[in-house]
Order: sequence, then structure tokens, then C-alpha cells
Amino acid sequence: MNYTSFYVDLAQQYAQQQPISQQVGILAGGSVGRGEADRFSDLDLNVYTSNQEQPHYSANVRFQEHVIQLHVHPLPQMEQIIGSPWDFRFLEEARIVSDPSGQLQALIAEASEYFQSPQGRERMLSQAKASIAEHQAWLQESLNAQERMTASFAADAVWADAAQAYAYFVHGAMSTGGLLPIMRQLDLYPAYREIRFGAGSIDPDKLLAALQAYRSYLRERSGDGDAFALQTVQDELAARKAARYCETGDLDNLAWQLYAEAFWCYLAATDGRTFEQHVRELPDVMREHLVTLGFRTYSEEQMHTLLKQAEHLIALCEEGRVR
Repeated sequence: MNYTSFYVDLAQQYAQQQPISQQVGILAGGSVGRGEADRFSDLDLNVYTSNQEQPHYSANVRFQEHVIQLHVHPLPQMEQIIGSPWDFRFLEEARIVSDPSGQLQALIAEASEYFQSPQGRERMLSQAKASIAEHQAWLQESLNAQERMTASFAADAVWADAAQAYAYFVHGAMSTGGLLPIMRQLDLYPAYREIRFGAGSIDPDKLLAALQAYRSYLRERSGDGDAFALQTVQDELAARKAARYCETGDLDNLAWQLYAEAFWCYLAATDGRTFEQHVRELPDVMREHLVTLGFRTYSEEQMHTLLKQAEHLIALCEEGRVR
């Protein structure tokens, strides 16, 4: 079965039956946009409207017994894309579902041309570096505040930022699921893996149970059952992800993505508290779940290694940004 065609058809049916006010067009992202959808995929839809005052919002929608992760935005202007091309690079791999006026096709063509230009690539790399610098500052602020667990997550974020830049500028890749396979081709990966995953085995069932329990706890505590990251359907999608990576034997990838998803859940319910403050308020069982999900405090040497690897990856981006 061609799952990409199936989901594109599903998206077109949704667009016809559930139109959004002032809708200009719809793009499918993720695995459907890349033409890589499989039986474990869900459908990511970006709906664009002509209303420039349209607030961005996301929702989990069930349509014909399938999950659609819906994201609604005002149609970006080319000036916005030129101003922040790193944030809009996903347009290169998006698939048009609905575009009656042709505006999306024209915008994507112009944006893609800019992304591939020397000026565009230089600006994209500059913005990727800025994100890394922001996370480096977060790391240092956390260390100054003696919040070493947050500093550890910031070190992970620096590494992930650099890895995403490397995947894009050297391999032309944007898939989250494809990132670790790309990184495994590099000599630096074994040291990274030891820091991130340690020597213990990865148990998918324990990971899923820990994430589900943590998400449920945050949902009940926040009282916001409609928060996108905290909805129960996210557990269903996580289970699909686990089934995919169990089938392919890539448990590192599963652990890496569920770790990030747990932090996403925290961000949805943080109320301005730092991660350390949040953890101190958790019952013991929830702290144990976070340990299962990979939350740990790195040594200074481990943080230094992650930062040095990030520097190396950016140096490779400098060499490969004109591909």
C-alpha cells in the first residue's frame, strides 16, 4: 500500500469537508510531505489563511478514524521567509494538498530558490548558529544557578541544534527520525551515545509507560486537557512511533525522541518554573519516570564533550553549506 498517497487523499477529503475560514491552502508535512509515510505515520497538516491576524494554533483531530495533527497559521509573506529562512526550511519538503489560487505553489518555489541561494544558505546557517548560541547561554545561566539538570538538557539542545544543521547543510535532510542514522555515520557518535543513553538497555514498554504516566500527571495537575502536547492522543502516536522503531530495531531513536517529547510536555505545563523547581515538586514515582525517560545530570566533562561535538558539526556545516 502507498501510505503517502492514502494520507494525501485523506488530507484532501478533510480539506473539502472541514474548511477553515479564509483558508488559502494546505500543506502536508512530515513523512507524508517527504513521501515516506508508512503504516505507523500520522498526518501533519499546515493550513494557511489569508487573515494575517490569524493566531497560530495546533489541534489533534480525528477524521475517518485517523489522527490529524492540524496546525493553522496566517500565510507567510516572502519577507518573513527571507527574514527567518531557518524557521521556514520545512517548506522544501512539504507537499501541497490544496492550493486553489496557486499562492502556495508560487511561495514555495520562490522560497526554495532563496533557500538554495548563497545568500539564503548563509543566512540559514547564521540563524542555526544563533539558536546554538542561545542554548549555550541557557546552559551557562543554568550552571550559574546551580541547576545542573537543566544545564544538561541545554547541552543536549546545543548538540541537537548542531546535528540538525549538519543533517540539513551536508545531507539535505530535515527528518527528525532520520537524524540519528545520519549521525551514526560520524566517528563522534559512540561518545555521544554513551553520554545520552549510557550502558543500560532500552525497554520500549517502560519508556511508553513512563511518558504516558508523566503526561497524565501534568494534564491532571494543569487542568488543561486541551493542551496540544498533553492530550491522550499523543500517547497513541507515541505508541505508533515505538512500534516503528521496534520493527526497525532502532531503540536509540525511540529513546531520543520520547526524551524530547517528555520535555515538550513539561514546557506545556511549566507555569514559569525552572525544570529543577518542577522536579522538586514531583512525587517520587514521577521522578523515577523521568529517569526512565533519560533525564539525568551530566558531568562537566560530558557537557564539554557535547559542546565540542557541536563545534565540530558546525565546522562541517561551514564546509558543506554549498552543496
